[in-house]
Amino acid sequence: MSITMRGLLLTAACALAAGSSAAAGPGTTAANFLKIPVGARETALGGAMTAAAAGPGAVFYNPAGLGSLTAPEVSYSYNNYFSGLSQQWLAAAYPLKYGALGLGLNYFNVKAFPAYDGAGAGIGSVSAYDAAAYLGYGAGLRTGLGFLPDIRLGAAVKYIRSRLDDASASGYGADAGLVLLPALRGLSLGLGVENLLGSRMEYIDAGARPARKVKAGAAYLLRRLPISALLTADFNFPEDGGSYLSAGIENTLYGALALRAGYTAFGDVSNGLSFGLGLALPRRYAGDMTLDYSYGSTYDLGNVHKFGLSYRFARVSGPAPAQAEAAPAAASAPAPVPEPAEPRDFNLSLEALYGPDPAAAMAAAEAIAGEPRALEHFSALLSSGKTEWRRTAVAGLARSRDPRAPAELIKALGDPEPEVRAAAALALDGRGGAAAAERLQELLRSEESETVKNAFMEALGKAGGL
Repeated sequence: MSITMRGLLLTAACALAAGSSAAAGPGTTAANFLKIPVGARETALGGAMTAAAAGPGAVFYNPAGLGSLTAPEVSYSYNNYFSGLSQQWLAAAYPLKYGALGLGLNYFNVKAFPAYDGAGAGIGSVSAYDAAAYLGYGAGLRTGLGFLPDIRLGAAVKYIRSRLDDASASGYGADAGLVLLPALRGLSLGLGVENLLGSRMEYIDAGARPARKVKAGAAYLLRRLPISALLTADFNFPEDGGSYLSAGIENTLYGALALRAGYTAFGDVSNGLSFGLGLALPRRYAGDMTLDYSYGSTYDLGNVHKFGLSYRFARVSGPAPAQAEAAPAAASAPAPVPEPAEPRDFNLSLEALYGPDPAAAMAAAEAIAGEPRALEHFSALLSSGKTEWRRTAVAGLARSRDPRAPAELIKALGDPEPEVRAAAALALDGRGGAAAAERLQELLRSEESETVKNAFMEALGKAGGL
């Protein structure tokens, strides 16, 4: 097969899959598959994640987003374009004492297809692939500034490998990012540079390096129940094409069902619109597992479906084990019932309750515990897929003297997380009567955690069940 044929096949494969290589022009840049968004959720949001990147996907979109990680996470996504063109993304992130590490593997594959010479005669088959392996780090910093209390910084390096038939090339790239968290709760501002550093990939002739791109973004997260909303937008400035806008919106119902839509003005194959949904599976059966799906259409190549799966493990940051075991016991100590809050104070407390700061959320739960209208929020938090929210709800119910609170705590006794189960048992503090005692005895028989068993035994003693 001639060099010209190889070049045409490679360019065609990238253009058909990404809908974007044409914007760069053949041969001007390398590794154009890196322009394809990864992750089903992120793709549905138009890839506008510079200010909203979080979890394992941050190593691709903005490594500074790794600084928000509180628990290990893994994610995987797959999409099959057409005629054997497919893309897979596998990533993991792990929090450290300071910051977090992220790993990612982006694999774009072209299944073997027939090849022909200039005369149209068959000369066998050709296969190709592109791959990039990522290693990133991100951390958060307190600034001490009233208008900008927190920032996050991050960087990632990637090894890139490309192969077409018997020709191959490899190189590296480095990305950097910044996220600003202003005093306005829910707002984040992001700045990222893709391929800030990069090597030339000598594939056919003189080779080329991955295109550098500067991007600036903003995101606003409005946390309310039953629906929370995320608005995000990116302005992108690639060196090999014109600037363009990407944007997305996500509405989430009770932290479980997410509806998404996005738009990007990049490329001329796709119509730019994308849609998707996410579903957090019940923790009782699947832990912190989320299923994601995105849909996009092209003018000539049909529809593109992307499927994703993510899993969040138990939190590893926060208090040491001894402190964590002592925390539930504190919930059982007698505490004064808070006075009902003023309407404005109550609304401000709700903002903190659903905010990103666990300590502020815990304080807000305790502050509004004396409000009858707080119970519906605690109940909703207990039904969510977020461990922090359920832990916060138990803390609020521990201080609540609403007659409906014990029933909610009895439900929490069956929580998947041991620390939540133990806290709920101690928070009963003798309340719940025979129903609480019966449920405690039932669960005690199958409980494996010694810490939870001790909490159940103490709660049974107070409930008169021993």
